[in-house]
Amino acid sequence: MAFQHPYIRIGGLTPEKLDESKGWPEGEFRVVLDEKQGCSSTMFHQILAPNAVHHRHRLDNCDEQYYILSGHGLAGAGPDRVEVHPGHYHLIPKGVEHWLVNLSRNDPLIIIGLYDRAPSLGATGCVHLGGVTEEDMNAPRTLDTGRLQYPLVHQDAVPMVKVSKDEGWTQDYFCEPLNRSHGAGSCWMLGYFGPHTVHMKHRHDRCEEICYILKGRGLAGVGADRGELVEGDVHYIPAGCEHWLANLSDTEDLVAPGWYIGVGGLDESGFAYNGPVTEEDINAPRTGKL
Repeated sequence: MAFQHPYIRIGGLTPEKLDESKGWPEGEFRVVLDEKQGCSSTMFHQILAPNAVHHRHRLDNCDEQYYILSGHGLAGAGPDRVEVHPGHYHLIPKGVEHWLVNLSRNDPLIIIGLYDRAPSLGATGCVHLGGVTEEDMNAPRTLDTGRLQYPLVHQDAVPMVKVSKDEGWTQDYFCEPLNRSHGAGSCWMLGYFGPHTVHMKHRHDRCEEICYILKGRGLAGVGADRGELVEGDVHYIPAGCEHWLANLSDTEDLVAPGWYIGVGGLDESGFAYNGPVTEEDINAPRTGKL
């Protein structure tokens, strides 16, 4: 039986064929979600090869948010010059010139990101603006995050958001690395789930949700679907659709970042608690294989 809602294994997706002469870097770029799956925005997964450069460009139709999964890069956004490492979230508002360089000679720079409310890659309004220069590369770094013009946030510095265990919030830690306080039109959330922790049945009536498995292994219910997810997998939840997530491990944490699309925080999402996840839910036949 096929999934009714998208459950996606990123490694199984075909990379896009992008033109390096138009500023795209050497490496791989995959569209993970877009209008073809019913999503209002475009989620992407990008691998920049060692020393690769994603040249100067701007997006005239949407904001961009991205997260560093692995590697070491130099990011330019307007006047900002910042080195980025795993755990960094970067927000680039619509119309701002930006670029990204892999500083490693040996290792890839890997990111996931969102073109917020652009339903396809072609809808972003991307304009390539020329090469990254030696002057750009050698410019002083903006070391004080308080002096940055555009938000760069590391997950270790993000405060916990208070949530109610009476409404099914049983995970150990939940936060919002990027939300309306940073000027984000879609909230980037992050949940940590201890062994056998379950985020109970709920829905968000005013936003779509994307969930990415950063670490661990989980069982996700979305509507009638039941699917096991591992590191690097994604599932998409339309607005108003009941869903839940369970950590299946006896020993390992499950770490799951993602987006509430079109709202500035959890409190705007139209959250509604629908009840507990039962043994019947956990043991129900899986919908299919990713």
